[in-house]
Amino acid sequence: MNKRRVGRNESIAFTLPDASVGGEECRSETLAREHERVLVVLLRSHYCPLSREIVQSLRDEYGAFASRSTAVVAVLPDTVERGAVWQRRYELPFSVLADPGESSDDDETASGSPSFGTFEPYARYLQSLPGGALFRTDGDELRLIETVGSDGRQSFPEVEALLSEIESHDRSETRQRAGPRADTYGHH
Repeated sequence: MNKRRVGRNESIAFTLPDASVGGEECRSETLAREHERVLVVLLRSHYCPLSREIVQSLRDEYGAFASRSTAVVAVLPDTVERGAVWQRRYELPFSVLADPGESSDDDETASGSPSFGTFEPYARYLQSLPGGALFRTDGDELRLIETVGSDGRQSFPEVEALLSEIESHDRSETRQRAGPRADTYGHH
């Protein structure tokens, strides 16, 4: 899995239409209040077979993410209507957000990649789509921990690798909250 660690001060705030609930708004603040982390999966396009496989594998293992207080959010650089097709077809237990960029339409941009709106800066961190961004919550904010993807085109980390990465952040956050261990100090 190719990871890019980023500064912990980089945060995102968004309000995007959630295709899984008829286009109602999904707000980053709500996700931050309800979860410890959010895995945002940036999908390539409505037509991408790999993106469809990814959402199905995440659906099948959603309980493992939920038990780690991690929300999964799929983001399509497309319309609410196309996102709703995914929700109906795959019965996803997580949100499918519509985030088309200004140049998005039925065709991909000249670069060969779809164009996101809000999530475009995070898509640029990735070598190719689909990819992901793992955020931790900080009050009502989502702060980027790292982006995740694979080195090659048209691949995505396995669910087990994503869960392992989330657990590694759990361990490091627990160590940070606990402070230094008692046995690190010299006793006289």
